[in-house]
Amino acid sequence: MSKAKNPCNLGPFALWAIALTIAIAAMASPAYAQTYPTKPIIMIVPVNPGGPLDTMARLIAQPLAKILGQAVVVENRAGASQKIGVLKMLSAPKDGYTIAVVSPASMTINPLLDRAVGYDPLKDFTYLSETVSYSYVLAAHPSLPVKSLPQLVAYVKANPDKIAYGTGGSGTAIHFATQQLLQKLGIAILPVHYKGDGPALMDLLAGQVQVMVAPTGAARPFVESGKLIPLAFSGPERLAELPNVPTYKQTGIKSLENFSTLSWLGVVAADGIPPEAEKKLYDALVKALQLPEVRKSLEGAGFQVVGSTPAEFASMVRTSLEDHRKVIESGAIKPE
Repeated sequence: MSKAKNPCNLGPFALWAIALTIAIAAMASPAYAQTYPTKPIIMIVPVNPGGPLDTMARLIAQPLAKILGQAVVVENRAGASQKIGVLKMLSAPKDGYTIAVVSPASMTINPLLDRAVGYDPLKDFTYLSETVSYSYVLAAHPSLPVKSLPQLVAYVKANPDKIAYGTGGSGTAIHFATQQLLQKLGIAILPVHYKGDGPALMDLLAGQVQVMVAPTGAARPFVESGKLIPLAFSGPERLAELPNVPTYKQTGIKSLENFSTLSWLGVVAADGIPPEAEKKLYDALVKALQLPEVRKSLEGAGFQVVGSTPAEFASMVRTSLEDHRKVIESGAIKPE
């Protein structure tokens, strides 16, 4: 039997070099890249521990880690209306190993109010999924002589500059949500800004401010105990846990017939991460949100599970940006 010929007359070392080159190329192929993730993933939370954003992140981090087969490390990087944490994520290598949880404050408010925000919400991110949404309840202190939203409107018109509402800070999601409602109602109430939703809610309970558009999950125990009077619910449908509280649409006020307000939380990465990482992260997020125990924990914390597609998430952010831009253009909230 004749031996196979070497048509290029290559020596053993040259043949070995070619084989090595082919092996390296194979390792760099898409099939190799699909081994992502091979190390822990950092999940940046751009706020201090506590509050909706941090709560959501910690409820999904462990199930997400189990699905991905790598640890998901929650890292709080608070400051500058979430800007510090978002910029930290954007400055990391674009390899899919650093992600962030975001909210309207970081994606649709800060970019409009802070001229030096340092990022473009429509260009600099890979949108993975809007994970959850949550509603607000317009609540009043019992000392205020109103039991419904129409009564509040009448009281404010008869007593201008006599009451104040609380927010978690100027330019926060609650500030915008309240101003949007007041514009629809055609009334003005003095805002009092706190360093967080929690302190604002505590002063509402103490009667230092008289009304607040408060996160439903945080306010519900006080509504149920009678310490706060619920006037209206911001979601599109009544909440099963507060069945006697009408939605904005159900108050009988004509300007609110097509008005509802939900806040949202989601997960993003930097623009330009590998497609394989993007797909694995999205698939893992959706699987985690579908787990019965995760859904139960999130709903127990006052969230509604969403699990949107990246395209749906990006579209929602664009719409939210325009809604908030209109509030700023009205002069109700001013850029820094």
